[in-house]
Amino acid sequence: MTGQIFKVVERSNLWHHERTMRTNQNMRRYLSHLQTHDSVLSPELSSVLVAGFVEKEGCVLLASEARDSVAAPAVTKDETGYECFINHLHVKSLGEALEFAQRLKKALAERFGVAFVVIVSFSGREAIVRFHKLRAGQTWLNENLEGYLEEGIAVLDSD
Repeated sequence: MTGQIFKVVERSNLWHHERTMRTNQNMRRYLSHLQTHDSVLSPELSSVLVAGFVEKEGCVLLASEARDSVAAPAVTKDETGYECFINHLHVKSLGEALEFAQRLKKALAERFGVAFVVIVSFSGREAIVRFHKLRAGQTWLNENLEGYLEEGIAVLDSD
């Protein structure tokens, strides 16, 4: 199985409606223990969204991360790899990472007319949120999410 569709229904202020994402079994286990108070965004993550995006050589990048990066697109295999390399943020809680991912997905949809993939991985201690533009012939994740044995994976595809 390539990952199940999982509907998360939380009762907090920020997670008050249903959100659909593809997840692996590890992520579903983490989600079952999710504390709703973890859904509030820190000022640091809020400022990342406020800073917005920049476009560089056909790639969409978080402005806050792109300005600090010296890496060129040529250091990665393809544009998707470059976006995932630059567009990754470490987040302390899974709830905050999921809330950031949802807001990021919305901001991307409002700003650009193309599909994006937002990925949340969680090791049990720390989450990483990254995203890339959806491109034919380029992927960041293995289609079989259950192959990620060491971490939980959630994928928020563009609607």
